[in-house]
Amino acid sequence: MTDIPILELRNVSKRYALGNMVVAALENVSFSIAHGEFVTIMGSSGSGKSTVLQILGSLDSPTEGQYLVEGRDLTRASENQLANLRNKHFGFVFQSYHLLPELNALENVSLPLVYANTARREALERASEALERVGLSHRKRHYARQLSGGEQQRVAIARAVVHNPAVLFGDEPTGNLAGDGRNKILEYFEQFHAEGSTIVLVSHDLEVGARATRRIYLKDGHLEPHENTLEAFSFASPSS
Repeated sequence: MTDIPILELRNVSKRYALGNMVVAALENVSFSIAHGEFVTIMGSSGSGKSTVLQILGSLDSPTEGQYLVEGRDLTRASENQLANLRNKHFGFVFQSYHLLPELNALENVSLPLVYANTARREALERASEALERVGLSHRKRHYARQLSGGEQQRVAIARAVVHNPAVLFGDEPTGNLAGDGRNKILEYFEQFHAEGSTIVLVSHDLEVGARATRRIYLKDGHLEPHENTLEAFSFASPSS
């Protein structure tokens, strides 16, 4: 395992224009994530945790500071370079599943490979294997409307891992789930971590945080000093 972090933020700030005002979502945030870590970024609503994930996933760029992937500064990378990074090396799981309703589960899972110009037959074969990994081989011809919320999220996870990404990101991936469905999703993240994937989840949920090997806390756009100490942190809001 290399000593160079797979992901690193150096003095990152992010500001947005809101009418005549400038809103600071992040202020001078620095941390790194090693290869193979399972990290949860935690905080209440408005803490900046989703903004951090957007930057780590190259879906947004910092206003100030540096963002590095395996030591390479991507702060001024072109959109084509960032798209290539996302398509080849990152996988994303969001709270709301984002499945295309006109495609069945198998076709939804194959999309990252299709976008990477993989031959259709190979893309569908690999999508089928990914669905088998999340226990949904028997549902691959079903559409989103025919699946439960937990099943839709498992399809979304299969889609996120179908191209074997180096980093798997999750933005409140259990936010719409409860009970067994929620626990099952967390078990899949633990499984992928055990297989060597780097996992980065954003959550306000203390149980999600407890599954990680390290926790990073944000409050009002700043890092909190309670890293990895779940009991030391409380949230003012029950939602993200």
